[in-house]
Order: sequence, then C-alpha cells, then structure tokens
Amino acid sequence: MIVTTASLAQAASTTSKPVPAATFESTFSSDGEPAMLYYKVQFAAGGGTHVMQIWRDHDKRLRRRTDDKVDTYVIREDADPAEYKMVVVDYGKRITTRIDRNNLVRLGNFSDWFDLAHGLRHPVGAYQIAAVDAPSKIDPPISACRWYDIHQGSVSSRVCWSDHERLPLVIWSASRGVVWRVTEINRHSFPADTFAIHDVGFVRNDANADIAND
Repeated sequence: MIVTTASLAQAASTTSKPVPAATFESTFSSDGEPAMLYYKVQFAAGGGTHVMQIWRDHDKRLRRRTDDKVDTYVIREDADPAEYKMVVVDYGKRITTRIDRNNLVRLGNFSDWFDLAHGLRHPVGAYQIAAVDAPSKIDPPISACRWYDIHQGSVSSRVCWSDHERLPLVIWSASRGVVWRVTEINRHSFPADTFAIHDVGFVRNDANADIAND
C-alpha cells in the first residue's frame, strides 16, 4: 500500500476533532474544591484597599467579613441551588438586614454563589479566555496557580487560578493593577460559632418584607 501526502491529509481531516474554546466554567471549575476553607484577601474597591475574610462550609454556608466592620452570611437553598438567603450585619450602624437572592436580583445585584464563595464573577456577554504569562513586576502569589486572561471587548484582566484550592489567588486588571490577592489559606475546621450571628440590640431589617410591600 502506498501512503501519499494527500491520503495522510485526508485521514487527519477525518479523525481530528476541533479543540473546544475555553469557557469560564471549564477553566474556573469548583469541582474537587476543599470541603471547608478559610481564606483572607486584600482587594481594591472604592479607591482604597480592603481586607476580607471568607469561611466556606461545603457549598451550603458562607461568611464574608469585610474590614472587621460588616459580616455577610449566606445560606444556600437545598431545593434550588441557585437561590440563597443572605444576612448582612453592619456593626457600625448596628443594623442586621435579611434578604433573599431573588430580591437582590430585583434590586440589580446579580451575585451568585460562585461569585460570593470564590471572588470571581462570570463575564456578562461574549468573552474569551486564554492561558497567559504572569503580568510583569508583581509579587508572586501565595502558592502555585495558573494565569489566564479574560478578555471582553476592550477590557482585559488576568486571573491566577489555583487548581488545588479552586480559588483565584491573584486578579490583575490591565487598568488598575492587582485588585485581589489571597494572603492566607487554611483548610482546618472552623470554631463552632463561626456562623453564629451576634446582633443583640441591633435594628433588624427584613428587606424581603419591605420589597414585597412596594
């Protein structure tokens, strides 16, 4: 049998499969993430630098403490994983606010569980994701991670994603530099009162009832 260049090309065209484009879900998958995780982050917002602590109990409970001033507790719904209940405790104003995700959406807040638990929001609209090198002249991440570029129109950002922790260890913006950096990670179990709400004497606001009465 004589094998020609043309026959090889034909065989390649019939057996090769196109490589699928990288998606947000496939690149930043939470599959295999630690059951319980605590991490600490420095992030940029509102013209300043802030500190946030996050405790995640499986995919059911979440606590985010920002600047030791506000605690946000999130409880995921068993019947519908897309839904959750949120309690925000503002220690400065001494106000506790309860609101469900469907009412947050009505108010224009479209955060989902993945965003709240991982600090990375799914792009809205068309986007492209590609593996890239680390930006130049930045401090190395706390541990090993892979850099990816998320490109939307004229906006580009780079994410160093840890496959071990299933977290973005660094997020870098082309216009603002580093906007998110994980500074501490702990997989140990939490104290028993981690998700206990301490708001004795606070004003308690039921935002769900307020929105329903509008």
